[in-house]
Parts: sequence; structure tokens; C-alpha cells
Amino acid sequence: MRARDLQRPVAVALAIALVGCGAGAHRVRKAGDERLAAIRIEGNHAIDRDTLVHGLELHHDQAAELAVDTSSLVTDTARIRTAYLERGYFAVDVQARIEPRGRDDADQIAIFTVIEGPRATTVLAISGLPPEVSEAAVRKVLPLADGAPFDYETYDLAKPALVALLEDAGYAHGRVDADVVADRARARATVRLAFVPGARCRFGAIEITGADGALARAIRARLAFRPGDRYSAEALAESERAIFELGRFSSVRLEPDRRGADVIPVQIAVARASRHAVELGGGIGYEPLTWDLRLRAGFSWVDPIPLTSINVDARPALTFPHNGPLAPDLGAPEWKLRASLTLQRIDLLRPGLRAEIQPGFDYVTVEAYTYQGPRLRVGLSSPLGVRWLQLALGWQLQRYKFSGYEAIDAATQVALGLDKPELLGAYQQALVADLRDNPLMPTRGVYLELRASEGTRYAGGAFDYLQLTPDVRGYVPLGPLVLALRARLGVILGKVPVTERYYAGGAASQRGFSERHLSPTNMGIPIGGAGVIETGAELRAPLPWKFFGLPMGGVLFLDGGDVTATAAALDPRHLHWAVGAGLRIEVIKSVTFRLDTGYRLNRTGPDEPQPETGWDAHIAVHLGVGQAY
Repeated sequence: MRARDLQRPVAVALAIALVGCGAGAHRVRKAGDERLAAIRIEGNHAIDRDTLVHGLELHHDQAAELAVDTSSLVTDTARIRTAYLERGYFAVDVQARIEPRGRDDADQIAIFTVIEGPRATTVLAISGLPPEVSEAAVRKVLPLADGAPFDYETYDLAKPALVALLEDAGYAHGRVDADVVADRARARATVRLAFVPGARCRFGAIEITGADGALARAIRARLAFRPGDRYSAEALAESERAIFELGRFSSVRLEPDRRGADVIPVQIAVARASRHAVELGGGIGYEPLTWDLRLRAGFSWVDPIPLTSINVDARPALTFPHNGPLAPDLGAPEWKLRASLTLQRIDLLRPGLRAEIQPGFDYVTVEAYTYQGPRLRVGLSSPLGVRWLQLALGWQLQRYKFSGYEAIDAATQVALGLDKPELLGAYQQALVADLRDNPLMPTRGVYLELRASEGTRYAGGAFDYLQLTPDVRGYVPLGPLVLALRARLGVILGKVPVTERYYAGGAASQRGFSERHLSPTNMGIPIGGAGVIETGAELRAPLPWKFFGLPMGGVLFLDGGDVTATAAALDPRHLHWAVGAGLRIEVIKSVTFRLDTGYRLNRTGPDEPQPETGWDAHIAVHLGVGQAY
């Protein structure tokens, strides 16, 4: 018997049974005055009540306080039965009845009784595979192993991926004839996959519309295929992503022409995005000790010269200390400004090589001092053979003057170098391996980063030091949950510039502390350190509720960390630890607002950073955008 035959409700017989329900019931009120008061489902174990009730017509009738409609009851009985059939319960039986309740029998109770029966197991029958596609690859794409419980949704979602197996092997005209044979008596679902590959194909001529000259050459350089290569749907998708990453186009379409027998030409159609853009934005940040008011203004000009771009960015901010619970002290603001001009050139000398020159100016007030002055950074970056492995090289030069450091003692002012301008020149390197499925909202994969900086007089500075900062993150899917892990280490060896010192704490760090307040202190003021450890684990889960229609999520986290005056003083056995929970609200795709609350577990004494001063000393609340890591 085919599974679709099982989904045909016996509507006539069911309607007769329903009309007879409660035939002998006592009625005082006239017909039409009744209302549906409740929906009850009995005997369901495999599917919870809320899932079954949510899509029923009677669910809406109950909300509108309407009486039970017989046709709706028939339809909903079939819907419940279909929900079980889709999960492999081929022998399921669903019976419905109406019972009067309440004064004058005016309230109606709709009761569905489910007899689930056994769940069918899967048998996979595969035929017609070409030699380039293994049965193991098919079984990996279709996660229904022989003997495993059958599920129609899993089967349906795998169909496009099964066709993609043929296309990636070069069979552009391939198809998969798939169906399910349901054996109700033996509770078995036989999934039959008949592969019809057709002729093996190769890519033909490539035509580009919407771009010419240097930009067309940049598009061709990012294609994962050439004429004569074996046809592959994966190569088309990878090429489309790479062209989008150029940042020049509002739309990119790669259209293979499958009308030929074994040669597939490809037309690439692109539409240029606006070459000029103005960005304005702002936000409010909350920390246990401060409020932040942040603004941002930017202007970008793409391709004033082919393959170049200009970006101007200004980020002023005001920080206000607290004046009582949740009240900022508006009379004591601290100004901040970071402004920069970025000149960028892609495909410099060879495809993928990106060059940047970024002059800028900073005026920033931190806890112990204010620094101001110009900075300059020159950098080159390029993938190393594969998209997920990137190397960046750079040179940094900055000259800052300091003020407002009188709150710390004179000896510390001299030790930190605040009594004279800072001239810093350094060579920088970064190696990044990004194997996450989504950089903004990762659910699986690994991220590895190693950053190094060598301060030297040969780079134009007055400091000789070596700075190393490795960062490792991992993401493990656990059904609907995601386990996220992070470990970061930072050390500075040699003469430590004050503006390079490490701080921890805040929304993206150890969340038991306010921003930058996990740090060595002087006179109770954070002054940073030459060594840092940050580690953490998060368990992320979707929530069944919505916030004004927006999806919500929740997290539980454990954060550990420490910052020490010297790198040698770091001790991973003696970290500050905090546990906490948070909420996530997805505003638009991959853009999430979050609220996290951390509770410090240890090291809260008077000699520790941010010592205990009240009932809420162990608690820190953070607002942020995006995941913590």
C-alpha cells in the first residue's frame, strides 16, 4: 500500500459517526448558542498536544468562541492522522467526539482519541547510481538509516540534495525518482531511490553581462570552474558566493543552459549596487557602571577607480557614569571619537590580494586616562589557496598624547608611560581559518585565529615588544541546541605600550564584569595588563515564544577569565568564573539583539577587580548585538 493511500480520510463514515456523537445528550439551550470551550487530545505520545492543536481549524473556532462545526471536526481529524502518517505511524487511528459541558450544556469539548500504533522503520532501496556517486554518499545525504524510525519531512528535505549529488558528479540532466512504499502490516517504510543520471556534462562558454573591463576580470578570477571542467552545482554556488563578496553587486545570477546534451554554457548576470552610500546609526549600551550613547556616520564610494573603494567612518560616543540604579549622571560625560579614512584596492597584482591604507584619529577617554592623536595602518590580505584560510600582513604607526591621568598615583603614571607621548610602530600578522557554517550565526564548525605584532624601532616606534593573541572557537549542534566554546590567550613580552594593554569583561568577554573592569587596578581604577585569558561555553536554544512576532532564543553560559600585570603571572587554574543566562531576539536575518546577565562565582573580595560593594556586586547585565562569540 502506498503512503499517500493512507492519507485519504474516510470522510463519509467519519461524518456519520460525528453526527451521532452525543445523540442522547440533554440540551436546554437552543442550537447555535453553544461554544467550543476546550480541545482535548488523548492517547498522543509521539507528538505533543500543542503541536497537534496549533494547526487545527477548531483552534481558531475556540478563540472566536464559536460552536463546533462538523466539517471542521472531520478536517481536523484527518489533519491529526496525517501528522502521524508523516512521522511513520501508518497504523494510526484517530477518533473524534463532542461532549457537552457546563451550565445548560452550552460549553462543548472536542475530544480526539489517538491510537498511535507502531512507528514504521526505514528500508532504503537504491538503484541506478553512476560510478562517480557512492551509496555511502547517498546515505549521508539522506539521514534515514535502515531500521531507523521513518520520517516524511526528513525524506522530503533530502530530495534536492540527492539531485545535487548527480549534478556535482557532472550529470547536469540527472534526476532521482523517489517514492515511499508503506507497509502498514509490518510497520515498514521502503524508500525507493531510482537515480537516472543521463549524460555526463562539462562546462561550456562563460558569458558575463552587467560588468566589463577590470570588474569582469575580477568576476572570472572568482569562478570555481573553467570551460571544459566537469559540471558541478557546487562550483556554481561557490562562484556565486565569491562574486557577491566583491561587494559591487546587488544581484548575481549564474544560469547554466542545460539545453545541450553534454556541454553546459553558463551566463553570469550581475546588477551593480549603488556606488555611493551614506550610513547613519547609533545605539545605547548599558554596563553595571556606565551608560554609553554611541553614534556612527559613514560615507562610501565604490570604484572611483576600478576595483578601488573609499570609506569614511566617524564614531563619536558619550559615556555616563551611573547616578543611582539605572540612572545615568548626565553632568559627567566622557567623550570618545574614532574617525578613519579607508582606501582599499582589491585584486592588487593578482586575484584575491587586497590592499588597505587607513589613516585615522582617536580621542578616547578610558578609566585611567584620555588619549588622542593620529594613527596609520597599511595592510595586505589574501586567501591561501582556499576561501576559509586567510593571511593578513600589516604595519601600524600611531602617536598619542595623554591627559586626565591624575586619578592614579605618580609612580604608576611613569611606569605606564603616561607622562610623555607614545610613539608606537609595529609589524602585524594574522592567520585565520574560518570553518563555520555561518560567521554571524554559527551552528557548527571551528574558527581559529592567531594574531602577532612586533613592536620595533625599525617600524618607526619607540617600543620593542612581541604580542601574541591566539583565539579558538568551536560550535557543536545538539539537535535544536548549539554548544559554543571559546578560548583566547593574549601575552605581551618586552616593553608594554599602555594603549596595547589587555582588558576583559563586558558583553563579548567575561560577562560577570562590566566592560574592561576585569583588569589590574591602581587606586581602584583599571589600568590593563600584559596577559589575558578568556574562556567560555554557551548552550544556545530556540524558544517557543515570540517578541512582537520576532523569533526568540535563550542561552546558558559559563565564562572564565583573568588579566594580569605580566604575562608570566597568568594562571589558568585561578580564573574568575561567572555563570549566567541570556535572551536573544532576531530582528532580521542574522542580526540579533541580546540581553545577558552574569553572576560571579568567586574572587569577589576587596583585593580583586571590581570588588563586592553591595547586594548586586556579583551581577552584571549586558546589552549587545550578535552572539557573544
